[in-house]
This record gives sequence, C-alpha cells and structure tokens, in this order.
Amino acid sequence: MKKCTNFKCNIGDTSSPASDIPISENSSKRLRRVDGNEFIISSLEFDPRLCRQIWEYDVNHEDEIRRAYINASPYRPPISNYPKSGKESHLRSFQPSWYNLFPSWLEYSREKDAAFYLPCFLFNKPSGHFTQRVFTIDGFRNWKKVRNGKDCVFLNHIGKDPTSFHRVAEKSYEDLKNQSQHMQNVFEKLTSEQIANNRLQLKASIDVLAEVIAKAPKNATYTSPMVQKQILHVFSAKVKEIIHNEIGDAKFCIIVDEARDESMNEQMAIVLRFVDNNGFVRERFFGLVHVSDTAALTLKKGIYSVLSKHQLDIQNIRGQGYDGASNMRGGWNGLQALVSNDCTYAYYIHCFLHRLQLALVAASKEVISVNQFFTKLNVVVNFVCASCNRYEELRVAQAAENAYMIAIDEIKSGRGLIKLVCYNDLEMRVGSVSNLIKIYTPACEVIVKIIDVGISSSQRAEADSVHQIMTSFEFVFILHLMKETI
Repeated sequence: MKKCTNFKCNIGDTSSPASDIPISENSSKRLRRVDGNEFIISSLEFDPRLCRQIWEYDVNHEDEIRRAYINASPYRPPISNYPKSGKESHLRSFQPSWYNLFPSWLEYSREKDAAFYLPCFLFNKPSGHFTQRVFTIDGFRNWKKVRNGKDCVFLNHIGKDPTSFHRVAEKSYEDLKNQSQHMQNVFEKLTSEQIANNRLQLKASIDVLAEVIAKAPKNATYTSPMVQKQILHVFSAKVKEIIHNEIGDAKFCIIVDEARDESMNEQMAIVLRFVDNNGFVRERFFGLVHVSDTAALTLKKGIYSVLSKHQLDIQNIRGQGYDGASNMRGGWNGLQALVSNDCTYAYYIHCFLHRLQLALVAASKEVISVNQFFTKLNVVVNFVCASCNRYEELRVAQAAENAYMIAIDEIKSGRGLIKLVCYNDLEMRVGSVSNLIKIYTPACEVIVKIIDVGISSSQRAEADSVHQIMTSFEFVFILHLMKETI
C-alpha cells in the first residue's frame, strides 16, 4: 500500500482507464448467523451512500458484516465520465487516479457522487463527530479542497496522530482483515525450534542466578525459604505494578475461579482482562488469594481487597466471568449480584470454559464406555491409595522409575510422589487421569507385588481384578483419550 505522504494535491490526471477500477458488485458469498440462519452477501447494499450503518445491525453480527465489506473490496463502480460540479468557469469532478493513492480505503458513491473511506465507515459510531460523518454517512464532494496543497481534506482527515479517527479505524480494519495475526494463530505458529530457544534462554537465566548465589558469602541466606519467599514477593509486587500501569484508569473485567489446593485450603484466582493503549485485548493473572470459604460475600471481600490494595477502582469494572455455581451466578446473593449492586455496568458472563466443561460432562454421561471408565478409575485409585503401606510402596517404585528415566536421559530430574485423588467432579477427574498416566508403571508394579505376596486371598484377588482393569486395552485407550479430550 502506498503511503499517504505520496499524495500530491495538484492532481488532475484522469488517464486511469475505467476498466482498471476494481468492481465490488455481484458478490455471491454467504454469511452464517449465530443462530444458524443464512443470508446472501449480495443482498447487502455496497454503494456507500445507500449502505446501512454497521451499528444498525445486530451487535453479534457486526464483525461478520464488516468482513463481508472487506472481502468485497472498496466500492468503485466503472464510470467513464464522472459528474462535474462547482463554478461554471472551473468545473471539477472525482478523479479515478485517486484510487491508486488510497488502494484499500477510498470509495465512490455513484448515487451521491461523493467519496467515502471504507475503514471509517466500517468502524464508525452513532455518536461520531461531524468530521467523521463526512467520509462515512454524508460523503465528501468538494473536489476543490482535494487540490488544496497541505490543506488537502483527504490528508487532513487521515491525520498524522496515530489516535486520529481514521488511523484507529485503519488499524481495526487491518486487524480484522489479517486473521493470521490473531494471537491464537500467532501462538500456533511457534516452531519447535523457537520453543527450544525460549527454554534455553530461561535455563541460562536460572543458571546465571544460581552461579551468583553459589559465590555469595557463606553467611548469606539467599536460598533459605524465608528469603526465597521475600524475593518472590518482590517479583509479585513488581509484576502487579506493571499490570496496574498497563490498565491505568481504563475499564477492565475480572475473571475469578476458586479451587482447593493439595492442603485442602480454598484458593481464589483473579485474572484481569482489559484493552491496552495499543488497542490489544490483554489478560493478566493478578493474584491467588486464600479465602476461608467460598461464600459469595467472602469472595467479594477478597476481590475488593486485592483491587483496592493496587489502586484499581471497582467502579471501572465492566465485566465479570465466573463459573455457573450458585454462589457465583446467583441472581440475588451470588457474587455477580453483589458486584453488580456496586458496579451497575459489571455484566456477568458464564465462563466459556466452564460451559464447555458442563457440555463435556453431559456428553460423557451419554457414552456408556466413558461412564464405566470413570467408575473403574475410582476403583483403581481407591485400591492403590488404600493404605499408608501401599502409598509408601508406590513412592519407592516411582523413585526407581524416575532414576531409570534420568539414566536413559528421558527426563532431566525426578519429582516427588504424584498424588492420586478422584472426585466426582469432572475437573478433579482430569487431574487423576493425568497423574495416573505419569505413575502408570509404578502403580502396576505395586499391584503385581500385591498379587504375588498379598496378605490374604481376597486382597490378591482384588489386586488381580484391578490389574486386569488397568492393563485392558479399553481402559488404557480411554485413559489417554480423556487426557486429550478434557
């Protein structure tokens, strides 16, 4: 795309043939609504003077409409002779050569004999300033001002300030047009080499820090638990300060979820979602707060405490994202209701991931083999973790497995014993599925040992049944399938 600085305001060239002008009519692409209904793109009006404004459509379809206009390209009907207007002594008309200077933006309305800017039209607002209306609703046709040197209307509308209406609309236009630049697609393009390089850089940083600590005075306590916690606290405070500076006085949303940690204490995670100064949506993990219980009022106090501590005004909250539990979504005493009472515009949205989880739960209940798998999983977990002796045997077996994997260079270091816990909630079951895969071999060894030297025939028989379950193709297949699915 040519830069606007190449625009010369003494333009009078009409040599560009009409046949070279792109035509954006007769589109036959289809657009699908959220509810599944379809309508034909060709039914949209493409003459910018006759188009409905984007804000007049259902808000859920605005981006779909915008993409339709982007895919159709700027409206430039083939015209041999453009209408002339102005003083009789010096009639002027729209010049098709201007298309070459603004190849992706400039449009011409045959109906109005006026010029429009496509990005400005696509991202205009109903409360737009008068100067915005010129290139979005009313149309510009004072051709004399196009040849007005540094006061050229086209250039002045575009502006040099990156926050000008046109520049912001142009940025939104390019973002919507270039789907490949979306964050999800960018993440997916990370190569294994890039991932390896990132890990190498992180490891080098850790190694340098470790070397400095190793050369510290003998009386230094850098590695003591207390000092390490202090260092982490400093890091945490610095990160939160940066996040606060990113948000500033802007509006933001809160995403909250609670869960129990391994010591069975209730923890509440808080994530902030906001738009930064460059117009990009950001999500930042902001804190993990211990709460005495999961009552809505307790969670509200915890959230307000964290926000006020870091000078984030609760009146700037514009959205709440939680799960669908009654203590969160309750219309009278739920967390969303308590926050909404203080912040009228803090709209509640049921977390999409939790909705997906509910869908997976409902779907899994309809699959007999999956239901049977989780029943069997409970049997395996309860048997392996039935006593302290078995748990100790599992720990020894896992330590031996880790040592072997380190010896053959499959892993770099061993971990402590991975705990097996199985709850009825699908989210908790996911942890049991993942953990069982990691300690599958040590668990089988413990079970085989019980089969051979169990203290009673009933215990050996039970161990044999569990071993048959664990080593069956169906169980192993669904075990790995569930890990990838949920």
